[in-house]
Amino acid sequence: MQIILSNVYLKDKNKLITKNHLLEGSINQTEELFKIEPTNPRLRLHKITCKKDKNRYSITIINTQYRILATICNDRAIFLMLVNHKTYDRVNKNC
Repeated sequence: MQIILSNVYLKDKNKLITKNHLLEGSINQTEELFKIEPTNPRLRLHKITCKKDKNRYSITIINTQYRILATICNDRAIFLMLVNHKTYDRVNKNC
């Protein structure tokens, strides 16, 4: 699986690592596992109903409450943003 990291995703990732909300290792481990085995149960991958993006999915960062919002189509995933559960609910409510 090819992964493309959006600018917003990279900004979110750096911010969460800098503020010690997430360990860089947890994020990297999740990214690598997704590349190798996107359907691994540890990722809790699920499709999100979204009118604006029919290919929107949620991926749980391993052992955390944070999620990656991604667009997945064919063999390519675009990681859009990295959010906590509260932001996740807000973003997907207006989707």
